[in-house]
Amino acid sequence: MFQNLVNNAIKFHKPDVASKVHIFAKQDENNWIFSVADNGIGIDPQYADRIFKIFQRLHTRDEYPGTGIGLAICKRIAEQHGGTIWIESVPGYGSTFNFTIPKRKEEINHECE
Repeated sequence: MFQNLVNNAIKFHKPDVASKVHIFAKQDENNWIFSVADNGIGIDPQYADRIFKIFQRLHTRDEYPGTGIGLAICKRIAEQHGGTIWIESVPGYGSTFNFTIPKRKEEINHECE
């Protein structure tokens, strides 16, 4: 999942601008929350759900290579682990992909002690 999100962050860069990718992790009461943020081309919020569907591309293959399955796989992985994935993005300013993975019961119980 990280490989796909970092690869996309680099692939969808702005022309003549060096790619910057930041990876964050934090936790709340029940989940680990991971974020992969970039300074790339961004995505219009109206397409936020579409990009997680298989074979849904926002650009032609001439513009950006790929098959349109990477983010669908990321969604499937997050969901299979009981988590979620979503995007926060501003066109022209970059995107942040966030996903959650539930904590193990041992982690939650240990924090309560």
